[in-house]
Amino acid sequence: MANHILITNARLFDGVADKAVADSWVLIKDDRIASMGCGNAEAPQGARVVDIAGQTLLPGLIDTHVHTLMMGDEGLRLFIAAGVTAARDCGGRLDGVKAVQKSLASGEKLGPRLYVCGPLLQGAVQALPEPFASVMLESVESVDAVPAKVKPLLEKEVDCIKLYFTLPTETGQRIISYVGGNVPVTGHLGWMRASDAVKAGINGLEHASISPFQDICRLEHRWGPNPSMMSREWGEQMRLGWQEADLNAQSARDLIANMAQRQVALGTLLSVDWMTWSGFDNIRTDPDRRYIPPAVLARHRAMAEALGGGEDWDLRLPGFGGGHAGDPRRALDKQIDFCRLLHGAGGLIVGGTDAGGVSMPPPGFSLLRELELLAVAMGHTAALRAVTSQAARYLRKQADVGSIAPGRFADLLVVNGDPLSDVRDLRKLTSVYRGGVEYRPADILAGIPANPNYRPEPAKEG
Repeated sequence: MANHILITNARLFDGVADKAVADSWVLIKDDRIASMGCGNAEAPQGARVVDIAGQTLLPGLIDTHVHTLMMGDEGLRLFIAAGVTAARDCGGRLDGVKAVQKSLASGEKLGPRLYVCGPLLQGAVQALPEPFASVMLESVESVDAVPAKVKPLLEKEVDCIKLYFTLPTETGQRIISYVGGNVPVTGHLGWMRASDAVKAGINGLEHASISPFQDICRLEHRWGPNPSMMSREWGEQMRLGWQEADLNAQSARDLIANMAQRQVALGTLLSVDWMTWSGFDNIRTDPDRRYIPPAVLARHRAMAEALGGGEDWDLRLPGFGGGHAGDPRRALDKQIDFCRLLHGAGGLIVGGTDAGGVSMPPPGFSLLRELELLAVAMGHTAALRAVTSQAARYLRKQADVGSIAPGRFADLLVVNGDPLSDVRDLRKLTSVYRGGVEYRPADILAGIPANPNYRPEPAKEG
């Protein structure tokens, strides 16, 4: 017998429209949405009726850039606690990410509906500390090696192919051509310029700060051969390049226009620099810090020790963190301006976060922070679309996720607030439905081990 849930008295945002619709209802049958409407609804016999008393009902959120092999099971659960019901693993050893995908689909583990890219396809080997290299990377030594490297990924039904930083332009072009549109191709680009990738037919660019850099920054700031993303010097060079970038320059305008025309998605990952936006002192006492998963803490402890240790090691990455030369906030503001210009040109913007690859903000909550920055660039409702229907369209999964419509998975959020007016209201999340099964965020968070480095701000006297 089918299991029915009727959610009534909802203020419904379907992920597509500009406004929410009051007095709405949604009928769930098993794991899918059966029907929806306004006003009174007749519940099927035996259905569970849930009156949400005018709270906002919206689609589950989608993070288009995570690394599940680096976050542990606690990190997977955090996605659901924050309302992220679908995600794309944007770089990991294929057997590992497929195993995580299977365990999430079967219900063995609690976490988002997972789509996978497989390994990051790089060119010349870049020096990265373990476990990054063996967990994430696959070298494509030449243009001729492309079929042997890419064909097995397509045969194993990856949902996307990802190009990585050290991939030469000719090899990247060959991969895009070889994939032939069968799945989306995205890129965390460095040696290959974004403009060349867009012309070759790439479908997405990762990191607003990195992939467009060679087209945006002045010539003297561009990366030369063998840049190391794990060095502080690399991070300083990138920030200086953005601080001095002219977004009205012809190369920047051409990139924005071509991305918009071809609907090449920008996976923003602005929250990687949340520390810059919020300020280091605020990050130290940020309640989200409590939920950095144990697996992420262990990796960051090892990296911190290799770099000389220090207080607040759980918050730092090589090339990121506090103590920068120049004005890193100005660089971040320029990246937000780039997103604003792309959105204004009709471009496709989606929210990704690098969850698992960075420590703070932690998985799930990082997308809530991403939304805050996206709202600065494009407004609150457009930001919500970027992590629901727009993200689903980019992933080519719009028939299953990203909007509330008959036939879609019943991945739904109940929020005691109005996130269309202020995305921070997503913090008032009361219930999460994943495939028609209800979860309470507070119950999930109660089972997450606390980060011992988290020290809430002492209560003020008086």
